Amino acid sequence: MTTTAGTIILGLDISTSVVGVCLLDASTGVLVDLQPIRLTSSKLLTMWDKADAAIAGIKSIVGQHTVMKVYVEANAKMFSVGFSSADTLMTLAKFNGIVSYLCHKAFAAPIVDVNVSSARKAVGFKNTKTDKRPVKEKVFEFVTTLHPEFPWKKHVAKTGKSQGQEVFDSDMKDCSDAWVIAAGGKNLCL
Repeated sequence: MTTTAGTIILGLDISTSVVGVCLLDASTGVLVDLQPIRLTSSKLLTMWDKADAAIAGIKSIVGQHTVMKVYVEANAKMFSVGFSSADTLMTLAKFNGIVSYLCHKAFAAPIVDVNVSSARKAVGFKNTKTDKRPVKEKVFEFVTTLHPEFPWKKHVAKTGKSQGQEVFDSDMKDCSDAWVIAAGGKNLCL
């Protein structure tokens, strides 16, 4: 959104399929950029290939900005029913550590792990148990409603119940999570 280089906060939602990247102005908290890095190419065969692609993408998005801090979603420490196996948690934790380290080396900035629940609370999100949708969907709706001016990427659905309608790209949820980590981390670390 902003083209001039400045000091920013980098927020990351790291997974092995998409890394959500959010840049906030370090002093004002205003959004500078919000983009996903897709790691689903068949050319990315190993975790190391994906880590190299992730840091290359992050560097490209950061550009000439100076990174003051990198806020990263802290690793999950317990199983979610129906979602995470021990292997999945270990793979995600390993990948999170690799990308965090590469960011530390690339930007000479401290890496701050942010608890996702604390970050959500710090930006004003309240999870209502009566709404049975996945939390990630509720967070995305909260952030898009709070910030409709953000550059949310959309496309026309070709199949499914939304066929022919304009819908958000699925990786925008990772970007909204990255914003929550960046803005929540900034609020928590005042």
